[in-house]
Amino acid sequence: MSITAQSLKVREVVNQVVNDPEYHSVSHVPLISGHQIALILFAYVGVLGSIALYFQGVSLWLLYPVMIFAFYSAFTPLHDATHRAISSNNFLNDLLGTISGTILLPFSTTSIYRYLHLSHHRYVGDKNLDPDDTMVVVPTKYFPFGYLILFFPDFIWLTWLLTKGWKRAPSKTRFSTIFMFVGNISFMIAWFISPYLYEYLVLFFIPNRIGIWCVSYSFAHIQHPEGMKWNDFPFQTTYRLKANELLSKILYGQSHHAIHHLLPHVPWYKYFLAWRLANGAFNKQDIPERGYLDRPDSDYKERFLSKLEKLDPQEISVKVSSIEQVATDIKSFELQPIDGQILPEFSAGSHIEITLPSGTKRHYSLVNAPFEHNSYRIAVKLELNGNGGSREMHEAVKEGHVLQISEPRNNFLLYENAKRFILISGGIGITPLLSMAHRLNEMDKGFEFHICAKSEHEIPFKHGLKHWSFSTSVEIHLDKSGRSSIDLKKVLASPSADTLIYVCGPSGFNKWVKQEALELGWNESNIKKEVFSIDGSELSEPQVFEVILNKSQRVLKIEKDQTIIDALEYNDIDVNYSYSCMQGTCGTCVTEVLEGEIDHRDAVLTEEEKTAQNKMCLCVSRAKKGRVVLDL
Repeated sequence: MSITAQSLKVREVVNQVVNDPEYHSVSHVPLISGHQIALILFAYVGVLGSIALYFQGVSLWLLYPVMIFAFYSAFTPLHDATHRAISSNNFLNDLLGTISGTILLPFSTTSIYRYLHLSHHRYVGDKNLDPDDTMVVVPTKYFPFGYLILFFPDFIWLTWLLTKGWKRAPSKTRFSTIFMFVGNISFMIAWFISPYLYEYLVLFFIPNRIGIWCVSYSFAHIQHPEGMKWNDFPFQTTYRLKANELLSKILYGQSHHAIHHLLPHVPWYKYFLAWRLANGAFNKQDIPERGYLDRPDSDYKERFLSKLEKLDPQEISVKVSSIEQVATDIKSFELQPIDGQILPEFSAGSHIEITLPSGTKRHYSLVNAPFEHNSYRIAVKLELNGNGGSREMHEAVKEGHVLQISEPRNNFLLYENAKRFILISGGIGITPLLSMAHRLNEMDKGFEFHICAKSEHEIPFKHGLKHWSFSTSVEIHLDKSGRSSIDLKKVLASPSADTLIYVCGPSGFNKWVKQEALELGWNESNIKKEVFSIDGSELSEPQVFEVILNKSQRVLKIEKDQTIIDALEYNDIDVNYSYSCMQGTCGTCVTEVLEGEIDHRDAVLTEEEKTAQNKMCLCVSRAKKGRVVLDL
């Protein structure tokens, strides 16, 4: 299954990345990419030009390095084409991928390789479902002779399809893969029985297979720790290679192969940019590292699991060290670790889940500065018409009580690369923005902090707002005649791509601010508001459901371990141009939903789009109940 569908932590991180204002430029695929065209041209010129030079008397010792590197280079455009990362035009994308792949593996096409490669992406480390697993395991198990299999990945893929993948594969994929294999074998045999056997061997077969070996080694064997499954540990199933600048260029981005698995639709020449997204979120996920020529580490999984057992539990015990009335009906609670423990670090905008004495769970934003590591501080507004959580916090929780909390999570990340920030709070929505203000002040970033409240008595931390070092950035707007006095046309008068707006307050307040900003010309990606939609309470086990295709009235049953795209393909319904990533991060497979309740598991649809319940990502999302009707 997909990382965004199955893992809470990965869903959080991927959402942070996808919502970065720079994400769209990083993931953008042009109609024509000079990087990709250059590789295709180099592959053909390198191979055909070397053959021509050979007949002019140039030594093979001089030509082989060029030919091998040219064959090796031909794989990258094919590799990217499977994720539609060569061209924004689907036909051109697949055509260029096929052209590039043909010189490496005659009779291969983008569509044939797409199924094999995306199966690898979805099931990395699964010995039955991952077509590339043999290339990871066998060389290690039978070192050094096992490395010989890396010369023949096409045989490995065919063996996998016939022995392990046949029942799951669409009939079209079965026969097209066999056609590729038979065509390639026929191509070899034709040359072997021809009068030009020697020329074929020295000018094509040998350099071609050495180039293929380099591809298998660089793209498959060294990239994945043995036995680590994608569904279990997405961040630990792919290495980050330690490489100098020259090696990084030769690898065509594969020193950042982890990015290719996390955001597969990003072109190879932008992998390094993806590391920077969301304040370097991927860099903080304990992705393993190894050197390009390091011996395989067959004990990595055992060591990782041992390390995992020693990590702190998901719930943390904290003591309520102080309680302070900071405004009318608002109390501040300071939480400190017990037994000398150290609280996990948090980023501005984070929240924690607190288990109250009754067992009720509630989420509260952290209001203190992220550089404060010895305590967490929250502020809770008493809601007399709420569900009882705030009343229990106000009436039942006392100083000295021990509470269970989650590690901090962040669905409202402060994207620190922007040049300027406008923070706008309504009521108790001030809480996550306080943490952001502390962080921006620490970074010496320019920002405005607009605080909207019904009255002065309802503004929490009023003393601090007057005396904190960022007090000159604070402007308070009190309601007049029952309406907010903030002049949004003035505050948001200068739309800028370098400025981010952060708004947090009641739902109506958030919608009002966003609508005003859009009307004034702000880009939607520059407007951020807090959501709790990807918390653990909304993750559920996949259920069997039905999909009705409205145009054909066909009914498909989607099993627990299937996606809608799986079922469409298996039933020979053409979806070749309908997906790229199978992770819920690119939006290629978004389809209109005519009926049914959707269990959204993607990272690309906005909260408004998810709430509307009229579109879904077919690669990861499911029906909550019974069935969905698609406009297909």
